[in-house]
Amino acid sequence: MTLDKFRDELGFLSKAGEIADRIRSIIDKGFSFMIICHNDADGLAAGAICSTMLLRENARFTTRAVRGPDEALKNLRELPERCVPILVDMGSGYLAEVSEAVKDRQAIILDHHEPMGQASENILQLNPHLYGINGAEEISGAGVVYLVAKALNEENVKLSPIAVVGALGDLQDRGDGRRLHGLNELIVKDAVENDLLRIEEDLLLYGRSYKPLHVALASTMNPFIVGISGNEANAYSLLTEIGIKIKEDDRWRVLAELSEEEKKQLYNGILKHLASLGLPPSIARELIGCVYELVREEPWTYLRDAREFASLLNACGKTGNEWLGLAIGMGSRGDLLEEAQRVLEEYRRRMAEAIEYAMREENRQELKNLIVIDGGNVIDDRLVSSVASMLSSMNVQGEDKILLALAQSEDSIKISARSPRRLVDRGLNLGKLLARAAQLVGGRGGGHDIAAGANIPKTRKALFLLELDRIIEEELPRLKS
Repeated sequence: MTLDKFRDELGFLSKAGEIADRIRSIIDKGFSFMIICHNDADGLAAGAICSTMLLRENARFTTRAVRGPDEALKNLRELPERCVPILVDMGSGYLAEVSEAVKDRQAIILDHHEPMGQASENILQLNPHLYGINGAEEISGAGVVYLVAKALNEENVKLSPIAVVGALGDLQDRGDGRRLHGLNELIVKDAVENDLLRIEEDLLLYGRSYKPLHVALASTMNPFIVGISGNEANAYSLLTEIGIKIKEDDRWRVLAELSEEEKKQLYNGILKHLASLGLPPSIARELIGCVYELVREEPWTYLRDAREFASLLNACGKTGNEWLGLAIGMGSRGDLLEEAQRVLEEYRRRMAEAIEYAMREENRQELKNLIVIDGGNVIDDRLVSSVASMLSSMNVQGEDKILLALAQSEDSIKISARSPRRLVDRGLNLGKLLARAAQLVGGRGGGHDIAAGANIPKTRKALFLLELDRIIEEELPRLKS
């Protein structure tokens, strides 16, 4: 780490301490809080950490998970008296509008998306981008909230595993071997040193220690294995074809029981399957990496593996069960966990159907700089960001084009975009480009350099695609070679 980078991180951590002190002061003055979080895995993890943090201090608070900026701003405009809003995993992308909504009251933003606009002086903001830290890769929204929580009360170190879950849910495991890096490493270190987390390298199949092998293979959605993910029968057939023993006497085998030789055999079998479909081997490489195991969770639940935990939160958020995800993130188990696991299984089924639809040639449009997957009314707009992530993991867009996944909601079109790593490394910022294109057609956009989203009027789809294609074409010559 360079000296400048160390200073940036030190400044960021110092700011987290300042905001913790301000929260303490607000509690002491008898104010209540409204936590407003995004409804994806990272947002729900962030909301759960913030809620637990305030609960530990006996503060009065309400938590609301929202789908996007418009819903967040509506909540801000309707705040009761003596209530301080805390926006987590959102807020930085539309600072002027947040300032207008809260007027002269105190507000706190704990976010990792790139700031856009200017915040008024009464708004406290903690954002890694203001310190030269890449919020798309080095710390998630849940991580930002965790560092404030830890500064407020050392007991909150127990929340470090949920921050790890948030980072994995935000797909920040982009380091070598699918490891978390940057400030995320500090959080992982807290969790490991407090005997809350264990790390090892393995095949990243869901349910690796307790699900029958074919079920674990079919349950794996990131990366999405076409023809296998979401289809237990096909997963069973693949394992049989490549000669892996699925049962030991009358008992189903699990991934953890496979020898190293059998794991190589399974990996090579998946490679051959992908090749038969004309898909790149890079998809299979995403199956090997760092496993983050939450050692205090029961081995048979979806919470033991941090990636599965993140998938469960994401499923809750994307199916209208945000409250359930928040409750699980805050520590509820028992009947609520069983319900959340049922939600996740149904979500995986729907995602497999959505990916199958998205892969059809007739739903694909290619522009000079864009690959557009139009889900129309078939793909639920709440699932479109997950669809975009899975398609991107399959390298649908190649190395030179932006992937866009579209879905219609009641009154708008929701767009989720992903950029190839090569363009981001050259300096492309997808969030800023989507914001510009969406604004031109009367919509709203923003996000990270590598992953972003937008909402636009239904009647402006063609114009938006043309404008975004034009803006990217203008931007490419300015990028580093």
